[in-house]
Amino acid sequence: MKNRAFHFEIKDLLTQFVAAFDDAVISRYNKSRQKKSNIEVRYVFAPKQRVMYDIINKAQNLTLPVVAINLTGVTRDEARVFNKLAPSYIPAQQIEDPNAGSKFLMPVPVNLEVNMSILARYMQDVDQIVSNFVPYNNPYIILSWKVPSDFGADYDQEIRSEVLWSGNLAYTTPTETTYNDHYRVAVDTSFTIKGWLFPEQKDTVGSIYKIDSNFINVDLANRIYEPAEVNNKQVAEYITYQQQGYGALSGYETTAQTLTSNTETVTVSGIPEFTNIFYTTTGTFTQLRNTTTILTGNDNNFMLYGKRFQQSDFYLSANNLNFFPKYSNYQEITSAKNSTISGYTLDSSFYNIASDNVASIFLPTSTLSASGKFTFIAANEAGWGSSYQASSSILNIT
Repeated sequence: MKNRAFHFEIKDLLTQFVAAFDDAVISRYNKSRQKKSNIEVRYVFAPKQRVMYDIINKAQNLTLPVVAINLTGVTRDEARVFNKLAPSYIPAQQIEDPNAGSKFLMPVPVNLEVNMSILARYMQDVDQIVSNFVPYNNPYIILSWKVPSDFGADYDQEIRSEVLWSGNLAYTTPTETTYNDHYRVAVDTSFTIKGWLFPEQKDTVGSIYKIDSNFINVDLANRIYEPAEVNNKQVAEYITYQQQGYGALSGYETTAQTLTSNTETVTVSGIPEFTNIFYTTTGTFTQLRNTTTILTGNDNNFMLYGKRFQQSDFYLSANNLNFFPKYSNYQEITSAKNSTISGYTLDSSFYNIASDNVASIFLPTSTLSASGKFTFIAANEAGWGSSYQASSSILNIT
């Protein structure tokens, strides 16, 4: 446990809890129940025993009424544990932007057990303090705090924590006192604060850019089982799925005839892909196939279809170093999963990303300053895809 995760969560919750209760004011009344004066109730964060000692010790001069608040325990809330591995996401900006977010590991749900003790000389003082919070804790109150600033949001991201009152008020009144003893009434109750403890915000060690999942078809009608003992009882003779149904799938299978030739691989990838490319100079788009000649005397419009465009930058890759120097930088394109290639970086004024699957590129007249062949590239940190993927399309300008 070398990692240090400390974000003042417990302190902040307890501070807010005390702040929610410490504005109680009690009044002194005459026989006609008319208010004569007000007294602010003192709130202290300390065990009741400590407060009692301070009252007895005359040098402390702690006056009544007083409310003592004390943290007695912290427990993990099993009811709110739902996934250890799945991260949580919060927007990094108040303006919603799918490309701007902050990710952190799931915090630990904890319950803070808090005791509250009311000490007063008069029963009427106790009644007023109790009336100050009981009507508002049915069934709970909410503390509003924020995700620790270490987790990347540039504004306060609210967390709401329930404060549950136990519903019990235990009164203690003195039954035997001496002449020197002061009469005191004590009332004990408790609360549960549902909070969170956040893990350390660590830098990303690595990312997964591609996952291949293999699905293999099996022969459900002819898969065979062998006899085995289950709970000291002999299982029946050889059975088939056709006889037993799908419920026969179990841990007692010893032999299987699988159709390995019927294997399908499903890939989940972060790498951009092109599926179709369309071209027009007149307003009517035509799907490109194989080599297509681009007209330098016209404004050239391209419509690109594919995947994962919103997280990508666009480039123009050509077989001529002087192809596009007037408008962009020629540079290497590196990524985690693909080899390094080179191309001209397209300024954002040359393309528009309509969605994650649709983008358009506009090359005005005379932007291409040399003859040669080129393709469009979409690239991100995972890898890159080429418009050549779309029906082997190569663009040619002479």
